[in-house]
Amino acid sequence: MEVLARPVGYEDRNGPAIWVDEAIWGHRLHDEQSPWLTFLEFLGVLQAENVEGRALEEAGLNTLAYRPQTQLRLRNLIFNNPHIVTVLAADLSDDAAWKLWLEKMALSAGGLDDTDFSYLRERFDRFQDFASVVSFLQSSAIEGGSNKRWSSKFVFPFGASALYEDVNVSAQGNVATDRRFFARTGEILYLMLCRSRRSAELRERLVSRFLDASTPYERLVKALQADTQYARQDRGGAYLPCSTHPIFDRLADDWLAILGRPIPAYDAIPHLVAITGLNLILYQLDRSREVLGALPISMVCEIVSPKKSVVRDLSADSFQTNNAKPEQALEHYLRATEHTEEWRSALESDEPSLNAAEILQRAFDWPDADDADELRGAPQELMDRLVEKAFVRHKQHVGKVHATWARLIGLSSRRSSRRVRYAPTDRLLKTLVVCCVDRRIEFKDFLVELHQRYGLIIGDQQARLFIDRGDADQEDFSDNARRLEERLASLGLLKRLSDSCAYVENPFQRDEVA
Repeated sequence: MEVLARPVGYEDRNGPAIWVDEAIWGHRLHDEQSPWLTFLEFLGVLQAENVEGRALEEAGLNTLAYRPQTQLRLRNLIFNNPHIVTVLAADLSDDAAWKLWLEKMALSAGGLDDTDFSYLRERFDRFQDFASVVSFLQSSAIEGGSNKRWSSKFVFPFGASALYEDVNVSAQGNVATDRRFFARTGEILYLMLCRSRRSAELRERLVSRFLDASTPYERLVKALQADTQYARQDRGGAYLPCSTHPIFDRLADDWLAILGRPIPAYDAIPHLVAITGLNLILYQLDRSREVLGALPISMVCEIVSPKKSVVRDLSADSFQTNNAKPEQALEHYLRATEHTEEWRSALESDEPSLNAAEILQRAFDWPDADDADELRGAPQELMDRLVEKAFVRHKQHVGKVHATWARLIGLSSRRSSRRVRYAPTDRLLKTLVVCCVDRRIEFKDFLVELHQRYGLIIGDQQARLFIDRGDADQEDFSDNARRLEERLASLGLLKRLSDSCAYVENPFQRDEVA
């Protein structure tokens, strides 16, 4: 696995203040960008690159530059349109309703040079029909109940017309790209799949199912938006440090497994989102492991029991251990500089502080050569101050990804406990079955697959380390596996044929199993 240097010229004023998190994990992982928003940003990049004829293709490593859609007319109609309710409540004739609504929208629509929405009258027979479509798209919006500003809300990805970037629209109507909720994690996801060994196969599936399909819902969205609106400038600056990685390939395998099931495209999306979240969590942890030179990542998963158990404690310990790994990797990555010949030479030079500062500036974009306070102190003080600043920055967003995303995808829980531990929900378990089970598989083999593929420890065979070490009895993990078997059976995902034979079944392949 080759780790790539930062591209020349990346040190622009819009880039990170300290280049450390990005060097390890890419530009960038961000806790405020949920797995759903990551998936939407990915689709936006895919759509932009597909228009240019290069979907899931990199002309050169870390050269991604794309021009996303903005679709501001659509956003105004769905999320910045309080007038539709008041007009309906007025109980006017159809013509009067259209006239009043068009006047109000012309005055309140944001970020548009032309606020004339009269084209909608030609596309809908009645104002009530138009209002019903708007209401449907509002109710199906992604994270629609959030209190985000209207320009940072997103319709469900019914098709290419429903994809757009996150923007900030000022009171004066100026439109600017905003990186708070589309924080580039979707770009990292895009680059991962570009660099997977099955990118060509994945491109065909994604384009045909999500971009080129002319479904009734896509046509409704297109009727509201009219002509496509694009950003005025290309979006560049995406960076992923690894040219290849096993997780890139596993992520592509998981996506193709889901897309290969006889599932309607829209129903497949929640599974894609959940498995993407799990793989990105594992990517962060595995890159941390690589920096630290540690053992492979594992996650002890408690299948929730009615009372406290040994497995629950081990699961909480496993969560805390993994949660600490990115910060440990960060410090290890920084302090590795102290063991280089260049650093030792700087210490022995006539101006050790100045030379040490130059080394740190080249490697990490810190300290600022014009800031006297940052430059003060001996080389060890400079390094300690850099580590402290990097920790503060890391804890703001990148350091929260593991805990935040694990909760959002249903991997972790505090239910019946003061401590957070790995305790997968029914929703995540169903996604794991959809990904890992082609038709049916013996339950014990399913546990092996989860362990080998994602590092999940549930049954006693996977927990040998803890059992041999005396941290748990075999019965503790056997009971844990039994609870999983019961959960899967209650979800209709497992069938027991005899006392010694239970099969996990993919719910979308039952006809073939029968």
